[in-house]
Amino acid sequence: MSQLCYGCVMVDVASRELRNNTRALLDRVEAGESITITVEGRAVAVLQPVGRRPRWLNREEFVRRMLQHQADARLRADLRELAPDTTDDIRVR
Repeated sequence: MSQLCYGCVMVDVASRELRNNTRALLDRVEAGESITITVEGRAVAVLQPVGRRPRWLNREEFVRRMLQHQADARLRADLRELAPDTTDDIRVR
């Protein structure tokens, strides 16, 4: 059985097939497929590819990526206009 999941096909596989064909199923996952493991017809787990994002970025790459996702420069002014009252004057003990 298979189902559509966010643009990818997700296949249901019985736990028995996982036990008997573990390596073949892991090869399919490594190739990008997501697999739902079922027990007596109930979905109990999903095998999916591990994200391949880097664990470490040099400063230049980090800055480049962050600059792509900066908030609108007028955001602070827009927020101040929408909600002019602040709690900045409240003392925190």
